[in-house]
This record gives sequence, structure tokens and C-alpha cells, in this order.
Amino acid sequence: MKQHPRILIVDDNDLMRTLMSNILKKLIGSSDLKQASNLTDAFTLLGQDSFDLLLLDINMPQGDSSPETVAQIKEMQPQMKVCMFSGNDKSILAQSFLDAGAIGFIQKDNTMGSSAAEIVKMVFG
Repeated sequence: MKQHPRILIVDDNDLMRTLMSNILKKLIGSSDLKQASNLTDAFTLLGQDSFDLLLLDINMPQGDSSPETVAQIKEMQPQMKVCMFSGNDKSILAQSFLDAGAIGFIQKDNTMGSSAAEIVKMVFG
């Protein structure tokens, strides 16, 4: 596994960001975790620094993420892996985000931990 992977978690909910941070710390150990609560702050961070993985919420008050958002992010940082993180129905939305360049979809439910483990294994080995 890469030493000190750089991860950005973008979600408008403080509790969800904290929960996912804790899950990732348990799975990865030492990493550089940054957080943003909206797309504007996320794009600012993406413009300032490079990341290995982005967990991106779909619905946020100051602007929802869309497949076009994923494509725009991938243009900024082509090497970064983008994983969607949402309470929306995965079966309805996942394919359009995967087609835009996302590598996976973590549903905000009781399977978050195992889904995050699958993503970590996929991205970091």
C-alpha cells in the first residue's frame, strides 16, 4: 500500500465526513486526509494539491455533483481516483458516474465500511 496516501472527502455533512475519515484511518493507517463541505472548497483544494483518492458526495446544498463534475475533476487530476459517496440509490445513479470516470460508489448505509474497504483495496492494493 502506498505510504501516506492523500485523500479528500467532500460531503456537506460533518458526521459523514468524520465517519468516513475514521473508517479510512482504520483501513489505511497513516494517511493525509483533507475535507471539504462543498464543491467550491473542493475545487480550491484540488487546485492547490494533488490527491490519490476523492470521496465525493452527490447532493450538497451549494451545488450537487454530477457526472460532468467528475469529468471536470478528472481533467484537473487524471491520476486521482474518484469514488462517489451518497445516500442516493446506487442502482439508479452509479453507471452514469462510472461512465464519467468514477471508480466506484459507496452507499451511505450499513455497508459503508465494507464498501470503503473494497475501494481502498482497489486503489491502494
